[in-house]
Amino acid sequence: MIKKTLFYLLCFFFFLSAYIFVAAIWSQYYFGVVEWEQVILNLTQPLEGVAAQLLVSGFVIVFFIGSVFGFFLLFAIKQFCPKGIFFLLPVGTILLLSYPCTIWHLVDFIRAQATTSLVYEENYTVPTIQSNKRNLILIMLESYEKSFQNKTVFGENLSPKLTRIQNENTAFDGFYQLKQTEWTITSLMSALCGVPLKLNNHFINISSFKEFMPNLVCWPEQLAQQGYQNVLMKAAAIQFTGTNHFALRHGFQKAVGYKELQEKYNDNNGSEWGLNDQAFYQAVRDELTRLSQTNQPFFLTTIQADTHQPRGHLNPTCHEKYHDYRDAVICSDSAAAELIDWIKQQPFYQDTTVVVMGDHKVSSTNIDSLLKKLPRREIYFTIINPQNEQKPIEHQFTNLDVAPTILDALGVEFDGTYGLGRSLYRPEKTLYEKITDLEFLLSCRSEKYASFGNELSVDIFDAPENLTAVHLGETLQFSTDLFEKIAAKGLSEIVLSQYWSNSNTVQVRLKPGFSEPFLLRFSLRAPLFGVSEKEITVYADNTKLADWVFNAEQTPETVLKITPELFQNGYLTLTFKIQGKTRYKKAYLGILFESVSLEALPL
Repeated sequence: MIKKTLFYLLCFFFFLSAYIFVAAIWSQYYFGVVEWEQVILNLTQPLEGVAAQLLVSGFVIVFFIGSVFGFFLLFAIKQFCPKGIFFLLPVGTILLLSYPCTIWHLVDFIRAQATTSLVYEENYTVPTIQSNKRNLILIMLESYEKSFQNKTVFGENLSPKLTRIQNENTAFDGFYQLKQTEWTITSLMSALCGVPLKLNNHFINISSFKEFMPNLVCWPEQLAQQGYQNVLMKAAAIQFTGTNHFALRHGFQKAVGYKELQEKYNDNNGSEWGLNDQAFYQAVRDELTRLSQTNQPFFLTTIQADTHQPRGHLNPTCHEKYHDYRDAVICSDSAAAELIDWIKQQPFYQDTTVVVMGDHKVSSTNIDSLLKKLPRREIYFTIINPQNEQKPIEHQFTNLDVAPTILDALGVEFDGTYGLGRSLYRPEKTLYEKITDLEFLLSCRSEKYASFGNELSVDIFDAPENLTAVHLGETLQFSTDLFEKIAAKGLSEIVLSQYWSNSNTVQVRLKPGFSEPFLLRFSLRAPLFGVSEKEITVYADNTKLADWVFNAEQTPETVLKITPELFQNGYLTLTFKIQGKTRYKKAYLGILFESVSLEALPL
């Protein structure tokens, strides 16, 4: 009986390792060599948008091939070496797992998690910036390298038009890729915040909540506070990897992607990743026209998709020459240049700076054999019509340095540093130049980085703008569907499970500000699993509003008096801190919001 149980247990781990082995091969084919953080993030996102088809098909392929592969190996072992099966199964499991551990850099990840780094504490800064109201357009090109200009390797310059634009404007050499910035969302975050996205307590909550690293400050937020209209447009699904949550939390008033744009532009020639460049850039032109007519400064960020690995997508209007990824690069070069030339002809161009950059290097394509021949690989980065006319200083730099460099080009008044980035217009060395093991240190544990986003947060939107019109005794309840998403049972279950594993802090954020005091009424449940007594303290920033101590799961209805002074930049952020006394080694601290309502105070 024991021998049989041991056999089934070994088979379970053996087949699991076979599935992981096939999953690693599949992920390398579609995404190239990826980091473990990217694997975790993609697996924890909702399957929305066109990328859902790829991921669902990936699960099916991995399960089918993994099962066949596992049964074949098991049959071979039982057929040729039945007496050694209890030795060969664990050996096979280890050998199968060694491949994903290698390509996902799991050993480096584990080593980094066991090490504490002070790179953030010693180098991170967020300066006060003063804008001159100049418009900004950031055109991010998927997987686009300056290396595509190498005629010897590729047979011709694959991006002749962007080469022309680069030569006519301010171009930057020495743009290298860090491991932490080799995929779109963390590249975008690095460019706008000066720090990469990496695995921490908040990481897996990105798509479950409307908060995305709530304590991190990014420069689009500062521009928004100075009157900018900020818009993010993505040809792929805006929901994928939580891009919409990042944008809406960090200064963008509008974030749209494939689903939102497809309804209007009806693109029937898109790829599995999103709209084709022609349709997408038409949407960009329309949005720029709208923004320019509002008489407010604007910041528009765009991310196209036709050059997405592994094959790229050739727009039907383009000629197929090489029958591989090079055709997509040539076609996207033409589409991006047409957009830039159009921008230069618009009335708003005189007061607008345009930044064109690749988000990261390309990997895992059908031209990998050519890419390996490149003596040096760099990412494309050009700035057009900068307010700062001085020539940049030659640096070796990374995506972290894009943030302060853009601000300098925009003519913003600040000290030349942002996050971990250093402006390429200034003489100070970049961290890539100063710190030899920067990649490893960025991956290590950091209390400073953890403080950016280790809180579980809940957004409450669509609250009434004019609460004074509500008579005394009349309670405004949020709608049922909003309850399910935000404040009641649907989210409560998520809050409960996620909160147990992450921290002792929950934030509730109320969007619109009010001119008069009002009452905020909560009905809470706080389960006591392994906890004999629990205390909840509520803060608005550093102001303590109330605390409750209770010994039962059901708490009395709680009422907070909210005054306009508690709102910061139009938002009220309430922090619930939970502490519990327990006699057990493991205790669960949870809090469920069963109802939230607002009441006007009597006049």
